[in-house]
Amino acid sequence: MLTANQISLTLGKRHVLDGVSMSLEAGTVTAILGPNGAGKTSLLRILSGEWSPDSGSVTLNGKELRNIPIRHLGRLRAYLHQESNLDFAFTVLEVVLLGRSPHMQGGERPEDYVIARRALEEVDLADRENDLYTNLSGGEKQRVNLARILAQINEEGIPEPRYLFLDEPTNNLDVSHQLTIYRTARRIADKNTAVCLVIHDLNQAFHVADRILIMEKGRIALEGDPESIARSDECSRIFAVPFERIEVEGSKCPYLITGLGTRD
Repeated sequence: MLTANQISLTLGKRHVLDGVSMSLEAGTVTAILGPNGAGKTSLLRILSGEWSPDSGSVTLNGKELRNIPIRHLGRLRAYLHQESNLDFAFTVLEVVLLGRSPHMQGGERPEDYVIARRALEEVDLADRENDLYTNLSGGEKQRVNLARILAQINEEGIPEPRYLFLDEPTNNLDVSHQLTIYRTARRIADKNTAVCLVIHDLNQAFHVADRILIMEKGRIALEGDPESIARSDECSRIFAVPFERIEVEGSKCPYLITGLGTRD
C-alpha cells in the first residue's frame, strides 16, 4: 500500500495541496478528477516521489518514500506525464527500452527486448518498433511512452506491490485507443499493481476505476466508489455544472450529461 498522510505543498504564494491524506492499494484503479488547478498533477508528482511535500509524509510498502533508493524505487513505480520532452532520434523500441534502465546492470539483455516488445503489443504499436519516435503523431508518442513505463514495472520476481501513475493518459488519443489505455490499466492492476490516473471525463472514470477522488482547491472534496460519486449532488457544485443523470440498463452508475448544446 502507498499512503499519503496530511501532505501539503506551496508553489510561490499558492497553496497547491492542503493536508491531503489518501491511500492506494495493489489490485485497484483509482481515478483522480477535479477542476483545473485543483492540485491533481501536483498530488501525482508527490505520490510518485518526483516532488517532496512541504509537510506530511508518503510511505510506500511500509517505508518512507524519500528513504527508498532511486534505483529500487524505479522498479516499483512508474509515472506517465501529460507530455514528454523526449526529442532524440531514437527508434520506438529504443524509447521503450529506456524503461528497462532500473533493471539493468549493464547493457540490454534478451529479456529486456522481450518485455519491451510485449509492452508495444499492449499499446497496439508492435509493428512500429523501428520507426523514429520524432516522426510519430502526438497520440502515437503518448502510446510509446505508456509502453515505456509498462516495460519499467513489468518485471517478474518482484514480490512487492507496484504502482503506476498516469497523468491524463488519453490526451491526443482517438476513442479506440482511449479504450485500449483503460483496458491496459485494468490488466496492470490485476498484476499486484495499484494504478492511479488523472482524467477529466467523469463517465470514463466511473467505468475504469474502483475508487474515485475528486479534488477541489488542493483538497479531496469527495471520494468513494463510482456509483456513490455518480449519484452525489456534490459533483455539480465542485465542477460548477448542472449534471443530469441518465440510467443505463445493466450499469450501476448513471451516465452524467451537462445539457451541452441546449438552448435557453
